[in-house]
Amino acid sequence: MAQISDVVGFFFDFFEPGGTGHLLPGRPLEQTRQFTRPRGSGFVVVLNLVNGAFVNGNTLTDRPLGQFMVSVGVRGENTIVCRVRLTDENMDDSIHIQVRGAVIVLM
Repeated sequence: MAQISDVVGFFFDFFEPGGTGHLLPGRPLEQTRQFTRPRGSGFVVVLNLVNGAFVNGNTLTDRPLGQFMVSVGVRGENTIVCRVRLTDENMDDSIHIQVRGAVIVLM
């Protein structure tokens, strides 16, 4: 049974303006954060917030969200990676996606 050696919180905030060339259907967006964990340690990624909305500036627009994908993991030894993939066909609205969680480091 592994023991928890650290808990590293993260928050990713994606905002993309609308219009041609910005919200292309299927376009992946990625953000990363560095953290420290002992070489060879294990980890578990947990999410406690995924919030996605079409917006006009900071105001929520009244239309269906469509679909988006969120993936969070660890690349290499020390990089938390969050990818979101937009799959909505309507490219004229801005989108705001927030993802919060933690990496639990196991020894």
